[in-house]
Amino acid sequence: MGSRSGTPRRRLGRRERRTVAGAVLLDLAVSSLFAWGVFVPELSRDLRVSGSALTIVFSVGLVGFTAGVLGGGYAADLVSPRRLAVVSAFGAVCGLLGTAAAGSVAAVVVAFGVVLGLSTGMGYACAVRAAGTVAARRGLVLALVVSAYAGGTIVIAPVAAVLLDLVGRSGTFVVLAALTAVVLGTAAGLLSPDPPPCRSRTGRHGPVLTRNTVRLWMVFGLGSGPCLAAFGHAGELTTGARAAALGVSLLSAGNLAGRLLAGPVSDRIGRPRALHGNAALLVATCVVLATADHRPTVLAALLALGTQYGALSVLVPAATADTIAAERLGATYGAIFTGWGIAGLLAPLLTVQAAGRLGWDHAFLIFVVPALLTWVVVALPWRPSRDR
Repeated sequence: MGSRSGTPRRRLGRRERRTVAGAVLLDLAVSSLFAWGVFVPELSRDLRVSGSALTIVFSVGLVGFTAGVLGGGYAADLVSPRRLAVVSAFGAVCGLLGTAAAGSVAAVVVAFGVVLGLSTGMGYACAVRAAGTVAARRGLVLALVVSAYAGGTIVIAPVAAVLLDLVGRSGTFVVLAALTAVVLGTAAGLLSPDPPPCRSRTGRHGPVLTRNTVRLWMVFGLGSGPCLAAFGHAGELTTGARAAALGVSLLSAGNLAGRLLAGPVSDRIGRPRALHGNAALLVATCVVLATADHRPTVLAALLALGTQYGALSVLVPAATADTIAAERLGATYGAIFTGWGIAGLLAPLLTVQAAGRLGWDHAFLIFVVPALLTWVVVALPWRPSRDR
């Protein structure tokens, strides 16, 4: 990754536009995993368990999603995007239908956590890999694709809430399965039916493990942790149910805005400069959240933190695509994404432990040093990949 690492600004060709449209629809349709919170009250009543007893479902879902991105990224380097999208569609529909019929927590864990988690992760990897191979305006293209994932949850959550009132849990998941099948079928039709060309200089497949990829793994994990913790503990950070709802809304709005803005901005100024700005914003928001006790200040910091996280979700795959040959892009990004998965599992738990010792007003002190470390990692020189 050079000093600017921008991408060509020519217009997209017809085939590239079809690829982008297919990837956007694919990410839009596989975002149901993160609407989990909407389903919890109804599932809790149907299965006669507490909401806390269902926490394991989302935890398993995060693991499944991460594993799906890892395996799906590897597969995306070997098989056609259309075929992988069809496999993802089949798994997602099975997961949703399985959740509709589930009669126990264990069944929901398998259907929603394992099957849906793996399938949506695979679909996400397929979409990002397809978008990353578009050379022109890569940052903008990836911004549109990963923003569709965030936007999909924003759309699915209220639709699911209405459906739950009208047709109950089983009916809701059946309708979502049907809608998912239609959208993913359309996405598959837009994506290329041809397998990726195998032109790696080494003749090998799988992730490229270089200094760059290790650093991007660190940046993604360390840089995602604070926002993932904030999503899980917005109520404790803001105190009060109304403030908690507002905090989650601000995190989500910032997440979407950051994704939309980071891509085109990084196309202009280069990925390294954009990552520097992202790391600086991360440090600033962690310091504010660790020290501020004024609610409006905390809410503003949550908006900024959501923006930082959303931007990072674009910058990491864009930087990966800048430095890794297309033939091994999917597997490499999948490996880097495991940093996000680890952060998603550990950050909320570590925040609870810190709050027990320091109180919620200062719990984010545990993220200040990792945020500074993220900036240090970004500041080190980036080297061109040997596999390009």
